[in-house]
Amino acid sequence: MMISSSVGLSRLLFAVALVVGAAGCDGCATEVDVDVDGNKLPIGEGEGELPIGEGEGEVPGEGEGEVLIPGEGEGEGEGEGEGEGEGEGEGEGEGEGEGEGEGEGEPKPELICRSEPFNNQTTIPPRIMLVVDRSNSMNNAATGFAGTKWQSTQSTLASVVDGLRNDVDFGLMLYPNNEPSLCGAPTVPVAISASGASSVISTINSTSPFGATPTAAALREAKLQLDALPTAGGTRAVILTTDGAPNCNSSASIDTDTCRCTPGTSGCSRTNPSNATTTTNRPANCVDELPTAAAARALNTAGYPVFVVGITGVNGFEDVMESVAVAGGTGSFYEASSSSLLAEALEDAAVRLTSCRFDLSSPALAENIIVKRGTTTVAQSRTNGWDLVDADTVELFGAACTGGSYTVNACR
Repeated sequence: MMISSSVGLSRLLFAVALVVGAAGCDGCATEVDVDVDGNKLPIGEGEGELPIGEGEGEVPGEGEGEVLIPGEGEGEGEGEGEGEGEGEGEGEGEGEGEGEGEGEGEPKPELICRSEPFNNQTTIPPRIMLVVDRSNSMNNAATGFAGTKWQSTQSTLASVVDGLRNDVDFGLMLYPNNEPSLCGAPTVPVAISASGASSVISTINSTSPFGATPTAAALREAKLQLDALPTAGGTRAVILTTDGAPNCNSSASIDTDTCRCTPGTSGCSRTNPSNATTTTNRPANCVDELPTAAAARALNTAGYPVFVVGITGVNGFEDVMESVAVAGGTGSFYEASSSSLLAEALEDAAVRLTSCRFDLSSPALAENIIVKRGTTTVAQSRTNGWDLVDADTVELFGAACTGGSYTVNACR
């Protein structure tokens, strides 16, 4: 593009005046976009000798170059807050620079943060009571499970318990009891002990489904069992596996505001109507949410976290499972909609109690994670602190891996 010598001289003097005026102000010249005639000039990158160069320069961009005069030509800016301009002119010169431009980018989504407790006892094996729902619905087949849900539970539990037999003291509770009453009290065929793994495996493999789902009663009995253990020893905890919402409560402790029928029942009522039978239109068929959450809360208050594994069948009652898990102090329940997810859930719950590793509920970036021991923030360090060892696993290192109660806050 050709320009007259008078216009060129005016632009030259204007540009030199800008440079001289900025000599004592490092970085002041951040934007120049008009000439002496009021016409817009692009922020250029160009090479050139006077009067106007083609290439890249330092006015008004940042960079390296010897030519301090904006190029003449057509410029384009790209980027999120920063961009590069291109100019065309006559002559040759050397210089490099980057200009600042304006651009629009996609706004970053707002992060959602979630705190999860981590009770670390690495030096002493934890003591875990497996509270297993063996109600009649476990006899049903389900997509994602090999055979019936009960057959998958048998094989999965056996595999996980066998793999952790040297790291965990296991016990087993089955509910309901195998008696004429569908809501019979739970039984404890295997007390918690260092050698309990073999008995847990053999017992679970010789048991068949029966009855309804008295989960609140099972959790209350689990607390009695854990209370009876010596205080000296590893963390005491419950892993609850169930495929249905809790029921079996015919007392006044049922939530009097609602009566949601549990799946597979023949109607439910807050009272016993005239046509009620042992299986139809009874309060025992209502979802027993509040007493079950209260039982989980009592366990957690005593220092025994409750991990809830919801096998296919709790669909539509996820809020109930969540309320029990929250009351039990573990933040959220595990959705086990297949044999592989059931295995992951059982192993994850056990690992959270047995090692210096903590599995997050979902992947997060290290920069969005804060780990605290009590009120003290733990440093991200593989010498004495924490770090991510994969996308969703936090590991403690050094003195941090000596046992204690931690909180992991992750934002995603």
